[in-house]
Amino acid sequence: MTKNILIVDDEKDMLVSLKEGFETYGEIFSVLLAEDGEKAVDKLKENVISLVVTDLRMPRMDGFSLLVHIMTHYPDIPVIIMTAYSRPVMERMAMKIGAVEYIEKPFRMDDLAQKIISTLEKESDGGIFTSVSSGMFTQLIEMEQKTCTVRLVNRSSDQRGVLFFREGELLDARVNNVQGEPAALEILTWDDVVLSIQDKCSQKEKKIEADFQDILIEAMRLRNKTGQTQNAAMAQQKDQ
Repeated sequence: MTKNILIVDDEKDMLVSLKEGFETYGEIFSVLLAEDGEKAVDKLKENVISLVVTDLRMPRMDGFSLLVHIMTHYPDIPVIIMTAYSRPVMERMAMKIGAVEYIEKPFRMDDLAQKIISTLEKESDGGIFTSVSSGMFTQLIEMEQKTCTVRLVNRSSDQRGVLFFREGELLDARVNNVQGEPAALEILTWDDVVLSIQDKCSQKEKKIEADFQDILIEAMRLRNKTGQTQNAAMAQQKDQ
């Protein structure tokens, strides 16, 4: 049965070209179009969608907020991100931020079609990964130089935290009674989170001086150390 693919981008000419070009794949999937995240949300309500392909930078509701909306309300729908970044890190990031794949702009239409078909096949085989890492998602915010406030809930502990970004720069963080870099470190160790994004940053003063990448690396080290400790404790219990 033909599956519906939703493509979201504010470049109208590109949307029309993709819809026309993908007509040759009509037996595999059909294409629905949306010019921003808000229109995409309406399409998701009105249609059964099997896959979303979205740009990140769009007016009104951008791709970040759309991605969070899909993770919250349609966690079974895989997402392919269109991005201008070709960094190797994107290959590692895609599955960790709620997306299953990414494609670099500009791209060949057939390359995107193959990614769509491959993702639909993985979905049928139950191979879609939906867990969201706070570190990977916020790294994408830094790369795209987004201004926003990110609110996070750690699913395993129900802890809540907030990160403040201005043009991709981390200004401040808060969790419980902790603020600044220590709070950012704790939040960025969370592996499985619920996210919400507000497209503005009320924080004016920069309270975190450390480079964001350095904080991410330290958070990864702490997360790995915690994981090793837990594995050692489990192994010790088995031996007893």
